[in-house]
Amino acid sequence: MRTLFFAIITLITLNSCSESDNTPSPFVPVTITPVLIGKGNDISGLTQISLKITNQTDWNTLLSSMNTVSNTFAQTTIDFVNYDIIAIIDDERPCTNFSINIDSITEYENNITVQYSSSGDINNCFNAVVQPYHIVKIPKSSKPVIFQ
Repeated sequence: MRTLFFAIITLITLNSCSESDNTPSPFVPVTITPVLIGKGNDISGLTQISLKITNQTDWNTLLSSMNTVSNTFAQTTIDFVNYDIIAIIDDERPCTNFSINIDSITEYENNITVQYSSSGDINNCFNAVVQPYHIVKIPKSSKPVIFQ
């Protein structure tokens, strides 16, 4: 009788575990903490762009187009096996107090979303043509990036 009791308890336990194990858990969005590569407004003449860079060739192309500032970057050698670059370059602006900021980066089930904003005040600035940029490094991902 005791063996039958333990067999029934074991069967109930196995059935209750197997039902919950078969239910996939929902994807929970993850906030990505980026590593700063470079930020400023000391360039001009580039096309406004928001992009994910996944290889050394594309990174070298961007660096050469920004050659006047790339020597002030925190890093220029990137391990593209483990990291991607997120780069946002704004339109040219008429004065020096304009900036662009990556506000958040969130990984969702099917994509990575980059929230960014720009700021500046044309009424209170030193006149000079500048182009704000913000470049960060994030962990490698095959997911597409959506810029908002």
